[in-house]
Amino acid sequence: NVLISRGGERYSIQGTAAPMIDAQGSSIGVVLVFKDVTALRRQQKMMVHQATHDPLTGLVNRVEFEQRLDKALQSAKDFENTHVLLFLDLDQFKIVNDSAGHVAGDELLKQISSMLAGQLRGRDTLGRLGGDEFAVLLENCPLAKADKVAKMLIDAICDYRFIWDQKTYRVGVSIGIVPIRAESLSRKQLLHDADQA
Repeated sequence: NVLISRGGERYSIQGTAAPMIDAQGSSIGVVLVFKDVTALRRQQKMMVHQATHDPLTGLVNRVEFEQRLDKALQSAKDFENTHVLLFLDLDQFKIVNDSAGHVAGDELLKQISSMLAGQLRGRDTLGRLGGDEFAVLLENCPLAKADKVAKMLIDAICDYRFIWDQKTYRVGVSIGIVPIRAESLSRKQLLHDADQA
């Protein structure tokens, strides 16, 4: 429950109600007690976010991405929806990491993540699987459209220049595309096939 103050502030509350009984056993009212649990709810949301998101990029992490992929696979089986999985592996990332250092590599990953997220629809899921590997779940997307999205992502990354310590770096990306259909076997097989593609 939410309580809104006169000033417009919103407070998460937890309420309890207890009857007031007189000496004859008749109900004469109710005692309402509200407890402000705003900080607790905020902390719970933060913990859920930390468990499901990559701390560096803020994207969904591998565990959360795999759960969403499982749901997409199930919807393909139940309703014959077509979804597409894109597996992205950055090219030349190791050169940046080795020559400019891990701090530069981390900054590159953050910038690439932000750029990729800006290229996708709001309902698409972009996740960081680890290292320089990313994945995109395109829900209710035909394969031909997914191919155009992949090409757009490739172009965006190839046009991108990463500047660090007065040096300019170029990176590329390899993208594997796999349709998620009713006959798809498993999440593990989809990820394997997309990685191989």
